Amino acid sequence: MLDVKEITAGYGQKHVLKELSFSISEGTVLALIGPNGSGKTTFIRAASGIIPLLKGSIRVDGQDLHKMNSQEIARRIAVVPQARSIPPAFTVEEVVALGRTPYLNWLGKLSDRDQAIVDQVLEQTDLAVMRDRNVAELSGGEQQRLFLARALAQEAPLLLLDEPTTHLDLQYQVNLMQRVYRLAHPSKLEQAAGMKARTVVVTIHDLNLLSRYTDLVGLLVDGRLVEMGTPDEVLRPDLLSHTYHLPLDVIKDASGYSLVTPADDPTAL
Repeated sequence: MLDVKEITAGYGQKHVLKELSFSISEGTVLALIGPNGSGKTTFIRAASGIIPLLKGSIRVDGQDLHKMNSQEIARRIAVVPQARSIPPAFTVEEVVALGRTPYLNWLGKLSDRDQAIVDQVLEQTDLAVMRDRNVAELSGGEQQRLFLARALAQEAPLLLLDEPTTHLDLQYQVNLMQRVYRLAHPSKLEQAAGMKARTVVVTIHDLNLLSRYTDLVGLLVDGRLVEMGTPDEVLRPDLLSHTYHLPLDVIKDASGYSLVTPADDPTAL
């Protein structure tokens, strides 16, 4: 469970998040949306302990985040940040193994269990066939899967993803969001294999991915949570049009999922 209570956070004297509060349980995918500068990335940084809170508290499974040391945080929270860089000489397997760092002993050597988890994650993310490949050889979509795999190897109950679909084509966007959704909603077969439901928070700009792949949507505006609910409850034309300063419609596709489209004539100049 993630419990966020009246947090205020920012950079120096600039308060970006302002008295933000919400709670979500395990097995939930929460998408944070909002205009640029609304505080989405700042929340990811605050919730992962990168920046301090000026006010309020964040609890993961009842434990106060800002009373944990770095190792405790890494065992409870896995992050896929926007800015990602890894030395190009690393192999795919070596990068995924970095996710086991919070559990290593002082020798820094993977145990049999650590290696088994790395092997399992490589299979889950379809990276096993390229485990020996150099990171520099991977495509953009493969790199995104790799960073997700590294986060999964941490076995943390809370997963934070900051704009994971940015710069990906449609195929990779859908593929990645399907995987993210399954992390919170593992199949019976996956549960039988030991996979536990995670709590997932993802920041995202593409509103048309929300209805299919998220359980809850939180709308941030100027650092405040102005609306939170199911995709259908938040993806409303009046609310979105006001937020994004653009006339928008919300329609249902053949499967009943919500799609956000411009309301004005797209051919108009």
